[in-house]
Amino acid sequence: MEGHFKEIDRFAYQSPLRNRPAMFKFLFAITVLLLCLLLNNIVVSFYIIVSMFLCNVFCNAIKLKHYIHLLLIPFVFLLFGCIAIAIEISYNDHIAIVITQESLFKSICVMARAFAAVSTLYFLTLSTPVYEIMSVLKKFHFPKILIELMYMIYRYIFILAEVQYQLKIAATSRMGYCDFFTSCKTFGNCAGNLLILSLKRSEIYYQAMESRCYDGELSFLEEQKQIRASDIIIAVVYLISIIVIKIQWKGQCL
Repeated sequence: MEGHFKEIDRFAYQSPLRNRPAMFKFLFAITVLLLCLLLNNIVVSFYIIVSMFLCNVFCNAIKLKHYIHLLLIPFVFLLFGCIAIAIEISYNDHIAIVITQESLFKSICVMARAFAAVSTLYFLTLSTPVYEIMSVLKKFHFPKILIELMYMIYRYIFILAEVQYQLKIAATSRMGYCDFFTSCKTFGNCAGNLLILSLKRSEIYYQAMESRCYDGELSFLEEQKQIRASDIIIAVVYLISIIVIKIQWKGQCL
């Protein structure tokens, strides 16, 4: 988990699209996300998945294997959720578990739409550092306490991931996972130590914030970035293409 979080953060800082305004990327991603959810069309969903795949691999300069690795995380959760949607339980003369053509198509549509939404959000997170996203939310007058909690929770995840990784390495070096029962005991011990160590780390980081004049409000650095006319044209053409696909494939909906 630590590797995944660090990769996402590193990709955002190294992305060629980082020099584009965060507000532009945020509005574009949110618009695509809303179109994906509202249009409710399987062809549109697959179109967004493929286009965002190409955009993240080529425009964001992310290696194919790294991007696929990142997609596997939400894919597993979506797969099990859609399997549950596809399965229907019949209560006629006896209880029967069946998968109909309609339920299967519905589960595929739901999975495609959810995966398209995830791909769109990946485009935003892999091209925009988190502090810039927080700055955009601040401009939309989101509650300050909510923005600060989001940012602190995001950073706290890194603390938990780092501590868990260190505990796992220490337990592995001491044969803590040599068999099933030892692994269960080690897991319980690591979970308890994770809570204690993470609380200690959070206290240290909070003291570090106070030593840097933290007064209860986080300030985010905002860089002045110019938007290009070509970026606006590309974004508008892409959004129009989504609507055109919806019109051409009206019947491919849930």
